[in-house]
Amino acid sequence: MEKIAIIELDTTKVKLVFANVTKNKSFSIYNHVDVPINLMKDFNEENVIKSTIIKEVVGVLSVFKKMIDKEEITETICVATSKINEAKNQNGFLNEIFSTTNFRFSILEPEQEVNYVYTAVINSFNKPKGLIVNITNYTTEILLYNRRNILNTYVLPYGSVSLTEKFGNLSTKEAMDSAKQFVYDSIKDQEWIFNLDEEYEVIGTGEIFLSLSEISRRARKYPLQAEHNYSLTTQDVNKVYDVVSGMEVTKNSKIKGVSQEITQKLPAGLGIISAVISNCNKDVLAISKTGLVEGILLNNVLPLTLEKPISDNLGYSLQVLTEYYDKQPNNAEHVYNISMILFKQLKVLHKLNRSYVRVLRVASYMSACGLRVTDDSPEKISFNIILNSQIYGVSHQELVLAAFTSLMRNPDNFNLADWVKYKDLVTEADLDAVKKLAVILQIALSLDCTKFGSVVDISCDILGDSVIMKTITNGDVSLEIKQAKLSTIDFKRAYNKNLEIL
Repeated sequence: MEKIAIIELDTTKVKLVFANVTKNKSFSIYNHVDVPINLMKDFNEENVIKSTIIKEVVGVLSVFKKMIDKEEITETICVATSKINEAKNQNGFLNEIFSTTNFRFSILEPEQEVNYVYTAVINSFNKPKGLIVNITNYTTEILLYNRRNILNTYVLPYGSVSLTEKFGNLSTKEAMDSAKQFVYDSIKDQEWIFNLDEEYEVIGTGEIFLSLSEISRRARKYPLQAEHNYSLTTQDVNKVYDVVSGMEVTKNSKIKGVSQEITQKLPAGLGIISAVISNCNKDVLAISKTGLVEGILLNNVLPLTLEKPISDNLGYSLQVLTEYYDKQPNNAEHVYNISMILFKQLKVLHKLNRSYVRVLRVASYMSACGLRVTDDSPEKISFNIILNSQIYGVSHQELVLAAFTSLMRNPDNFNLADWVKYKDLVTEADLDAVKKLAVILQIALSLDCTKFGSVVDISCDILGDSVIMKTITNGDVSLEIKQAKLSTIDFKRAYNKNLEIL
């Protein structure tokens, strides 16, 4: 396994990301460091990056160099914001960095950045048609795609910082409303942004959207910490807008859950968001935690994403996680295959629709993750790991249902009070579904308890009050069947049928 480092030189911070990579296969980010530095301090006076700032940046990058050497990184990718192009001393700045650290930075144009963001979003969401809005410090990038093809792109040369500077002499509410009106007036001629067909969904990326998500989740007492694929309604966005507009945001202000640096530019950022959300015909906004860095990694590690997106982002996401949690042997796919056979064979009994397949898939692939921590009640550990993993291609509701499916492989683990915590995401019908899925997973795991993969198919006969489950094998499965028979009582409770396994 190789290691890649990405250094991002932005106008307000320098960021270092470490990722484990398997070429042509996968990557996983395992550490990152953000150092706040105002690269544009007093910049507008002469369009020159000040020598004190250059010294500070070089100092931070020199430390990053030592960290990279210690980690034995095989490749370092260095990218910088396009704002640096405006500096008269950009060449001297970048040359000093190179001579001191040997880091050679590529300056990203906004169009390159939005393409990286598109790569990250399209490969981490199950949304075939979407409008992506990416807010940076000095640009707002909007992209429309349909079934993995880019239809339109628009870059507004104003972002959260530039609009904060533009309306900095106004009160918070006046600045927000002015930013909102300014952005709308700037993009209203782009009719494709506001005339979206019903199938299109709006996806927001960048730290302003993540801060919006944090504030909204705190206000709603949202039960999950998950940022990726968190959904807000227009009403939720408006509530946050109204709360922040009622504040007087100064240079010393800090909103709970949001850094002080982001707090300063949040009002203008919310003005940008409201300009789009309030005028397009969509009631829901999804938040993406993936962005520029993930797009760069995907293009680098999986060159196929330069041509087309990953066809199965949920499968890819689960593959990366299970390789970490269940390396040798990795029987997660076999467990899932058995689970799916049972799901189909028992369809007439459980009557669950296809949406629950994703739930069963996540629970099956992540069934062994708790054992990475302990063999003492691993189902409880897997419950927490699933809830706190960034799994692509599933909703938060499906994530919760998958966690409970894994937990309830041992029914004694279930506590109604735990279920009630997620009442805004799940229903009573979901609880019945989870009980049935948990038994399916329990049997599937038993039929692969040796990890020999000897059970290759199953045929179920439903006769009156009984279900006869016949295993089709490629070897002796006496132990597997013995283990699976321990699930007969739970099967009876979930399906109201007696179970016989042959």
